[in-house]
Amino acid sequence: MEKTLKTLLRWSVFVIAVAVTTGWLILCASYLTRMGWDGLLSLEPGDLAALLAAAAGPPVALWLILVVVAQQQDLTILRRAVLDMGFAMRRSQEQVESQSRALLEASAASRRQAAQDLLPVVLDDLAGSAAVVAERLGVLTRDDVDLAWARHGAGDRSALLRPFVARAHSEDDFAVRLNEALAGDLQSKLAAEAFVNRVDGLRSEGRDAFPLKLVSDLFEDGPVSQVYALFSGAGSTRQPVVSDNADGIESANAAEADEEDDMNDRLGPQPTLFPAASAGS
Repeated sequence: MEKTLKTLLRWSVFVIAVAVTTGWLILCASYLTRMGWDGLLSLEPGDLAALLAAAAGPPVALWLILVVVAQQQDLTILRRAVLDMGFAMRRSQEQVESQSRALLEASAASRRQAAQDLLPVVLDDLAGSAAVVAERLGVLTRDDVDLAWARHGAGDRSALLRPFVARAHSEDDFAVRLNEALAGDLQSKLAAEAFVNRVDGLRSEGRDAFPLKLVSDLFEDGPVSQVYALFSGAGSTRQPVVSDNADGIESANAAEADEEDDMNDRLGPQPTLFPAASAGS
């Protein structure tokens, strides 16, 4: 509506200017007609120039004023158009920045969702390795292993790891006996090495693997890290027994034998890797 009014106003001014100019030219022509050619030719050159300047001056001044006003209006329109273009570019830049932030947030959310989806798979794999060690080395009985798997399936992802942690806290030499037992059972050793390698692989990925702090703490301070320390042999170094006489050596051997018996009693029965030979063989 405003644009239409401006257009009508400009055309109205143009028509009025044309009408004024036409009327002025008719008036000048009438004046010159009354003078006739004899009167014009009888004028001095300076008077004739002044007459022509007086006749042409008002229309020229009027149209110059109209041109200047029109140029000012065009400059104002151009200035507004440039400002609008600048605002549009700024809005488009802000939209691009907001879209970039939205893409970054969506990417971070997808990574967090991927970590949340991957976490149960990783914990199931770690629990499977721990279950092999627990069952074969007698840390848990078969019934206890089945119960731990049931709790694991119900949502307790540390059910198969917690027995190792509990016994390590309650028994000072549990780590030593566990690593000795792992050395005597190839399948349990392979399962423990798979557990350790899996955790090492996750830690090597850094926070990109599991960006959530809660998940990262699970692999740094939770049962996973504690079982990792047990399976990797951390803190399981046995102090050597030093003796200067045969009695000391015998007492050390007796203490070691007692410790092995105690290990069998407290850690559980060891697997039979090779069947006993028959009497006739």
